[in-house]
Amino acid sequence: MSKSTKIMLSTILLGMILVLGACNGEDSQADYEDYPEQQIDVYVGHGPGGGTDTFVRTVANLIADDIDADFNVINQEGGSGVVAMQNAMQQPADGYTLIGDSAFAVTTAAGTNEHGIDEVTPIARVQSDTYAIQVRSDRFEDIDELIAYAEENPGELNMGAVGTMGIDEITARRFMNEAGVDMNYIPMEGAGQMHSDILGGHIDLMLEEVGPTISYIEEEEFKPLVFFAEDRIEDFDDVPTTVEKGWDLTDGVERYFLAPADTPQEIIDILEDATQRAMETEEYQEYEENSYLHLRDGWMGSEEFEEKLEQDIENYEEIISEIEGE
Repeated sequence: MSKSTKIMLSTILLGMILVLGACNGEDSQADYEDYPEQQIDVYVGHGPGGGTDTFVRTVANLIADDIDADFNVINQEGGSGVVAMQNAMQQPADGYTLIGDSAFAVTTAAGTNEHGIDEVTPIARVQSDTYAIQVRSDRFEDIDELIAYAEENPGELNMGAVGTMGIDEITARRFMNEAGVDMNYIPMEGAGQMHSDILGGHIDLMLEEVGPTISYIEEEEFKPLVFFAEDRIEDFDDVPTTVEKGWDLTDGVERYFLAPADTPQEIIDILEDATQRAMETEEYQEYEENSYLHLRDGWMGSEEFEEKLEQDIENYEEIISEIEGE
C-alpha cells in the first residue's frame, strides 16, 4: 500500500471517528433533553401523612408539572429512613430512582446507614424546619415550670419524639443534656401516635414542629413551650427560644432529595433547577406558610448542601459519641 493511500485511509478513518463521536454526543445530549422518559420512583423512609412524606408529594407534584414527569412515591418506614435508603441504592443510578430524606446525616454518623456521602449526590435541600417542645395545654404553664418539675422529679417525665437514633432522638437527648434534666426518651412510630399519646397523657412532652400540630394549638389542646431558634417566632412572640435560655440548640428537620452517586450530572442539574422552580410557585409558597415551614430559609443547591451534609456528619459523630459516653 502506497504512502499516499495510507494517508488517505487514515484521513477517512479519522473523519468517521469524529462524525460518530459527534453523533454519539448529540444522542447523549438528546437523551438528557428527553428526560424523563419513564416513571421516577422516590423512596421515602417515613409513613404517609408525615412531614417528609408530605414534603415529597407536594414538591414532586410541582416538579412533575414542570418537567412533564410521573412520580411514584414509595413509603418504606424503618430506621429513620435507612430501610428506604438501602432499597433505593439497589436500583440503577439512571435518574429514575430518588430518595426523599430528612435524617441522612444523623443515620450516617450513627453508623446505621451503610451508604455514606460518597455514595449519594444531593439534588437540593428544600426545607429547614423548626422544632419546639410541646405539651398538652393543661400540663405545664411554661418551659421554666417544666424544667423545675423535671429537676425535682428526675426520671419521671416521658419525652416523645419520632424514631430511634434519628435527628429527633439525637435532638431530644441534646435538649435533656442542655437543660440538665433526666427524662425518659420514648420513641414514637409516627407523629400521629405521638399526638395521641400527648392527649392521652401517656407522654408528658414531645419534640415536634408547629406545622403538624397547628390545629391542636389553635384549639388550645397543645402549646409550644420553647422554640429551637435564635429569634422569637412572629406568630408565637410570647414563647422563648432555646438561645434565650442559653441552650445551644437550633437544629431542625431538613428535608431534601438525594440520588445515587452515579446518576448523570445532567439529570441532577435538571432536577435541581426544577426543584428550585417548584419552591418559587405560588402553590408551594402557600403550602409552606400554612405548614409553618417559612420560619427560616430552606433552599440549598446541590453543591452547597453536599458540603453542609459532610460537616453535619462530622458534627453528629461527635454528638453521638458524647451521648453514648454518658
